[in-house]
Amino acid sequence: MKNLRIFATLADGHQLELRDCPTGADVVRALLHTDRPARALVIEASDKDGHVVRIVVPADSSDTAKVSIAKEDR
Repeated sequence: MKNLRIFATLADGHQLELRDCPTGADVVRALLHTDRPARALVIEASDKDGHVVRIVVPADSSDTAKVSIAKEDR
């Protein structure tokens, strides 16, 4: 995908990166390893102040992930 990079920094200092995923469907297949169809892969993180970052990777031929940042109502 054009606007998505997925990688892990390893304890030994190296970096492991998910590559060769030009579409959302490729990203979803690479990460979920399931034969069950998915509409999207959602990655969500929140901080202690209630801010939420949500990344939605559509499981179709889209080459653009969607990102939103919001504050949770408490």
